Amino acid sequence: MARSKFNRKNSTGSAQPLQRKSSAGAAQQSQGLIGSTTPQETLEAIDYHFDHLNTNLKSFLLSDPNTLNLKRFVDFWSSPENIDSTSPNVAASICGCSWYLGMNYLSIGMLAEARALTLNGCFLQQCYNTPIEDITALCSDSAPAVFRTTLPFFNDGLVAISTQQRLAIFLKSKVTTDYQRRMAFATRTTKSKSQVQDYINQIGSDWNETPGGSSKAKAFRKRASTGMNVDGGEKFLDIVLIDAHTKKETSMRHGTSVPLKVLVKKFAEDQDLPLKKLRFSYKGKNLFLSTLGQKSSQDLGISHLDSIFVHNKDASDDEATSSSSDESSKENHHSSPAVVTPSLKKFKPFSRKNSHTPCAYVLQEEQDRRNHSRKLSKMFEEAEPRFKEIRQKLADLSIECQPKAKSMPKRITPSRVKPIDNPCTIGQGGKVGVPFYVVHVGETDNLYKTRHTVVGKKNSLSIDLHGYTRAQALEELDTKLPEWVNTAHRGQYPFVIPVTIICGGGNQILSETVDEWIKSNDNVANAPKKKFSRRASY
Repeated sequence: MARSKFNRKNSTGSAQPLQRKSSAGAAQQSQGLIGSTTPQETLEAIDYHFDHLNTNLKSFLLSDPNTLNLKRFVDFWSSPENIDSTSPNVAASICGCSWYLGMNYLSIGMLAEARALTLNGCFLQQCYNTPIEDITALCSDSAPAVFRTTLPFFNDGLVAISTQQRLAIFLKSKVTTDYQRRMAFATRTTKSKSQVQDYINQIGSDWNETPGGSSKAKAFRKRASTGMNVDGGEKFLDIVLIDAHTKKETSMRHGTSVPLKVLVKKFAEDQDLPLKKLRFSYKGKNLFLSTLGQKSSQDLGISHLDSIFVHNKDASDDEATSSSSDESSKENHHSSPAVVTPSLKKFKPFSRKNSHTPCAYVLQEEQDRRNHSRKLSKMFEEAEPRFKEIRQKLADLSIECQPKAKSMPKRITPSRVKPIDNPCTIGQGGKVGVPFYVVHVGETDNLYKTRHTVVGKKNSLSIDLHGYTRAQALEELDTKLPEWVNTAHRGQYPFVIPVTIICGGGNQILSETVDEWIKSNDNVANAPKKKFSRRASY
């Protein structure tokens, strides 16, 4: 049964020292794992983790750690109140925590406790791979020497606790850095919960206790909390934020070197609007929150009393359409207005894909893109004849050159061949079969490329195999093949000639022989079906 990462194949096994270190150096390296600065704080953190483990585990391991052995571990974990903790999921959790606590005991010099927790982790790792019932049976029936092979994980723990140096290396290989960080973080955040709450209460008290109780001082504190440095010689400018739907203008003071995201967050808080639903634009260009978090008004070229338009995505499409024209005319009062084509006035039905598109009222960037596309399309239309001519030339070059077609000579019917009496078929009459084969002989690459070969007196060849035995027929065909190939190569393109092989309609032994011979030779192929009839005049 597979048991995840704790099986024997994936486990580290007995730790082999990769680098020699002194025991003091190993302890010093493990120091501070749990996030504490003193041994007392480390012990308090260890007690916190023990509270979340088995309630009787601490007294079992630490009451007399030097007398722990396999029998005691089996008796403790097989008891009715603890046997549920040996299930794979629970055993894996307690196993890792035991090794982590053993590493922390080792960091403060408590070697006996570290050995006890290391053995406990190894025993639970063995329970993860072997049911506790099987371990109990082995402990009662087997000799101690058998444990080395039947309980390999627990045996690794016994080897690891033999020396302090081996123990330190073993724990380091078992407890990863990420696991140490997560365990230390859980300890710190849980222990310091009351301290964090006290700190929050103190900040809230300081926030509300304003000198004189004036609203101006409270507003000053609220503005200072946004990140503006009012006492550091910061230059300020007034930025007008205009609601694209209601045309309401809000003037806000902002530092030139402060990220612009501080301003939009302050605006969203004052207007009681969700920041994620707002879209901002300046001079026809979208201002994304990721950009606003990194750039200031000075970086974006925003000057004193410039306007930033705010669009709420929850507003209706009609309001967005009406506000887009007003915004475009106000932002571009020094330049020619953008031309809105009829296609832009047609909105597609709502879909999930369209819900993530930019706001409809910002048209300048889209208009520039469409104008560029029109100009590019016009250029392609003007160059289309030239492109067509170039494509035609390339197509002509890629076509394989063919020889000039010549007038075909008048097809001459092959002369009749006087039939030869075959003693084997006398008196049997005609039989169903293949009496002859029309084949193409010549260039291998062109055998299947053409259906019309050059036929004339010189290259209208045939061979009659009547009366031949199987061996004689094969010998005759092998003798004639080089002559036919040579004749084809001396002829015209495609260097293929037709040959008629006559085998008769007898018992089809010759027919089968010819068929096998055609398949075994690369220069011979069956010709496509032509005008020959089955009873050709041969």
